Amino acid sequence: MLESERRRNQRQHRPRASRGVERQSRPDIAATAGNARVASSSYRRVDGDPTDRTVTGTVAEVKRECIWIETEGSRAKLYASELMLDIGEVPTDRYTPGDHFEAFVFEMEPDPESGAAQFSIRRAAPYLDALDDLDVGTVVAKATVVNTYDLGLELDVDGLRGNALFWEIPLTGDESPHSRYQPGDIVNDLLLDEVDRDTRSLSLSVRRNAPGYVEQLDTYSVGDIVSGIVTYVFGDRGLWLDVGDIVGWVGPQELRTMEDESVHERYSVGDTVSNLFVRQVDRDTRSLALSVRRNAPGYVDALDTYSVGDIVTGTITAFQGNGGLWLDVGGVVGGVAPRDLAISSDESSYDHYAVGQTVANLFVWQVTDRRSLSLSIRRCASGYIEALADISVGAALNGIVAEANEWGIWLHIAKTLAWIPISELQLDDGVSPPEHYARGDSVKARVWQIDVASRAIILSVRRLDPDFSDDPIVRGATIDAMVKGTPKRGDRVPIRVLADSTDVVIPPNELSLSTATPRRFPDSEGIRVVVVSLNDAGKPEALSHRRALDHWDAEVQRLQPGVLVARARVLPREGTLDTEDRLAVDLGPITGFIVGDELDRDDVMHQMTYGVNELYPVVVESVDATIDGTTIVSRDKFDARWAELAKAVMEGEEIEAELREVDGRVALLDLGSGLLAEMPVEQLPARTEGVAAEQGRIGETVTVQIKSIEAATYTITAEIKNYDLVQMIAADETLVCELKAVFLASAQSESTSERQENHRDVVRAMAGMMNRDGGHVIVGVEDTDKKDGDVVGWEASGWENPNAMKTELANQVGRLLGPAAGGLYDLRFETLPDGHEILDIVCKPAGEPIFLSYGDIQEFPVRYPAMTKKLKAREQHHHVQQRFYGRGTG
Repeated sequence: MLESERRRNQRQHRPRASRGVERQSRPDIAATAGNARVASSSYRRVDGDPTDRTVTGTVAEVKRECIWIETEGSRAKLYASELMLDIGEVPTDRYTPGDHFEAFVFEMEPDPESGAAQFSIRRAAPYLDALDDLDVGTVVAKATVVNTYDLGLELDVDGLRGNALFWEIPLTGDESPHSRYQPGDIVNDLLLDEVDRDTRSLSLSVRRNAPGYVEQLDTYSVGDIVSGIVTYVFGDRGLWLDVGDIVGWVGPQELRTMEDESVHERYSVGDTVSNLFVRQVDRDTRSLALSVRRNAPGYVDALDTYSVGDIVTGTITAFQGNGGLWLDVGGVVGGVAPRDLAISSDESSYDHYAVGQTVANLFVWQVTDRRSLSLSIRRCASGYIEALADISVGAALNGIVAEANEWGIWLHIAKTLAWIPISELQLDDGVSPPEHYARGDSVKARVWQIDVASRAIILSVRRLDPDFSDDPIVRGATIDAMVKGTPKRGDRVPIRVLADSTDVVIPPNELSLSTATPRRFPDSEGIRVVVVSLNDAGKPEALSHRRALDHWDAEVQRLQPGVLVARARVLPREGTLDTEDRLAVDLGPITGFIVGDELDRDDVMHQMTYGVNELYPVVVESVDATIDGTTIVSRDKFDARWAELAKAVMEGEEIEAELREVDGRVALLDLGSGLLAEMPVEQLPARTEGVAAEQGRIGETVTVQIKSIEAATYTITAEIKNYDLVQMIAADETLVCELKAVFLASAQSESTSERQENHRDVVRAMAGMMNRDGGHVIVGVEDTDKKDGDVVGWEASGWENPNAMKTELANQVGRLLGPAAGGLYDLRFETLPDGHEILDIVCKPAGEPIFLSYGDIQEFPVRYPAMTKKLKAREQHHHVQQRFYGRGTG
């Protein structure tokens, strides 16, 4: 489980915007934060149905942001976004002091700044019914701007009111919501990242649905270490950050502050926070859940002292949004899901617990790859073990649904907890467990397995069917398993699964067909596996996930004798070497072994110490992909086989190749029999933004032209002839393409300063590409809307010949960027189908920051979609740490 962080319940990580915010970079935020009521304080239940309450009173005071009313003998407050105002209308347009006030209302907690009661007109019935038709993660086609505030936008979505806070809007420079939007504007394609049915509110985001955002989000995984820039401080509710243009948040329990130090005293907007641990990549809300604590010095060592089955004591640090608890267990983060609390179904955790309270007798049922402990009060309660012992495999039981998520449902059965994975439910196609089951539903199922280690019962609905046949498991069979966690941490780790009531560890080389980018497996995910071996009791002893994948057979067929595997990865000795006379390497679909005269003691020692994960080039000698088979590869024969295959390839030749891998900005193409060629990713035809999108194109065929063959380094480089320059130009400016009309010669400029500024503009664009991931600066094309005459050619710059232009460009690059940039670009003059000749400056990604310097001015340009941006100091620091020194190391 995901520590009870339900993707369909986002309240836990959506802090409510507080008023009186300190130390913000915008001086007027404190005065206007109340307008962002979509992210405001939580509701308070009142006697009877709050939608049926009527409040009468007199308007006492009217402001642009709110009105004050005298009602029921006290003073109350209604924020502008809680009134049903017309588009562009503010309270001062409609109300005056002394007006009689009467409305149906929904009552919320008192205002934290003034202590005054708060009410909402717009959240009254039938508002709640309309909210029920919306789901987190959906895209709202359009919304109308009702009003703009310093904190963001108030939007109308088919009669419902929502907010997009300022960090969720693509603002540039000194732009504010006021200057970018006007009441009545239409905002298209917003991501719905919160539907809070308690506070009856919506939160929307423009940024999280922008082109390329999802692809960039997919480059992050649980366990990554990143840096972020603080975009908002929520006091005791945590931080919001920008992490490489991705939205991230840190909950209060995940921060580290000194004793008596507030979050506002520790953090300010614009601060860079380094060494953040990614504990969740939430693809519903398209955000990163981060932690400062889980990457603190000594944290992992402390975590390693805990094991499944331990009984511990913790101190409550916060409440989870879904009713669970966060605790500190000896400096380690622990979570208790609502289902694991020992309270009745109609009670709340708030009735039993308080922040700061010590809770004893907590059962550790999981040590997660999110560097946390999954804890349970229920599983340590009196009589739980006895109740578990009374249940036998095969029994049919009735349980009450405690929780439903995308992986299955949890049940309360007497004093015990039971789990039904989605693979053991009987659901119609396309129906998820939360759509079919609700909390409190009664479910009958058969006991399938009993997980003694985690004190849980595994149930099955489909095994109740009288016709269900559960044949004995045999070697080679494909069966279902459930992920139970990762026993080790690192980039390439095994996973522990529960299969046929048995805990089995699956090694990394049996988890994925990719040797470079192994899959991540969320806890409690159901997966298909192949049984490699059984123990004496007929239970699974060794399993393989990769052998159960649909494309496993096709990948094995590629491994014919004589095929090169240039990027085979050395595997750990443990679990793959049964003797000392062979070296195991990962070939992708299966494991290969180097044996015989090629192997000596140094090889084995090398593997046992620091050689694991090193890339070895090998050639396949024989293939046996059966469970008992052994595939033999040769390292010594690789040179001769590579030379033999390379002889059939000539420089300048056009050849059809298959995309096999994307490694950073380099695409690896198979020219046949495993002979690889390298090509820049941006040259792939019909390219979509982002590495993750390119990984999804593995297996596509591409016609390329061989550019060079370097036998000494086994390197073949390729390119697509003219690499679709026409298509690139037609697409206008993108992340990897900037268009410049001219690089001026003296004859074409009216003044020296004009020419110098033009030269700086071109070189600045080059530096922006170098400081990002490379790309093209094309000279000879106007960057206006496409129409006849936009392509003007390099001749429009006024140079007598191409060489003169190239020489001056080289001089300007050296003068403005320094000698380090000299090897980071190639110049190509290309003729387009319309007869115009343009200059294509192909920029390579830099290995260190590239600055543009002239006079007393120093700039740090970075390429963004459709623009080159000169970063300010804090933006520059953040980008340098992310781009050049690795995420989170700044």
